[in-house]
Amino acid sequence: MKVNPFAVMQEEFDHTGIVFNPDNNRVLTLNKSGVVLWKAFEENCTLDEAAALLVERFDGVTLEDARRDAETFAACLVEKSLLSMD
Repeated sequence: MKVNPFAVMQEEFDHTGIVFNPDNNRVLTLNKSGVVLWKAFEENCTLDEAAALLVERFDGVTLEDARRDAETFAACLVEKSLLSMD
């Protein structure tokens, strides 16, 4: 997976964030888990590695749920041209 190199993510003080896509001038709002996943994808983590980070960061999250969330989020990013599955 590869994050759109032109996209810019800004993390806010409450650990939420926004991603600006200059290709289409759109903004995506990220919750706390979205910020964790975005950073993981920026570091070229796999879906399994990104899911493990969610389990590590958030209490009560199972690996199965984290994997499902990572897959859903990645699909959303692909749809918005913010991530490619290369």
